[in-house]
Amino acid sequence: MIKRSIWFNGLIALMVVLISGILFRGYRLWSTNDFLFKEHFQLEDLQMPEWYPLATLGLGLVALIGIILVYFYRKIGVYLTIASLFISIAMQPEFMPDGTLYSMFTLFVFIGYGLSVVIPHWKEFK
Repeated sequence: MIKRSIWFNGLIALMVVLISGILFRGYRLWSTNDFLFKEHFQLEDLQMPEWYPLATLGLGLVALIGIILVYFYRKIGVYLTIASLFISIAMQPEFMPDGTLYSMFTLFVFIGYGLSVVIPHWKEFK
């Protein structure tokens, strides 16, 4: 049995919370067909693409699966998490700054904090 450090478990817990926020945002977009800051930026005439909420949910689920695989020391989990968060950032419509902020913060936390915890254990990953 592999002994996981408190930092590794903290990384997994933090990433699950952050990715859950992305999933909740995707669910809210899908259920209400409205995006945050719409009133603040006075964008009442803009319409959200129909594919966007489902793509956000799908990429969030892929990132969550990636974090679960990281917990079980699988290298593909690291790649899945980074790729899904990067694609989530790249596909953001220009009028949805909230989605870019959520996804970028999650990616930066995983790269900054996460890889500093994962890299010392990289030889244990399969």
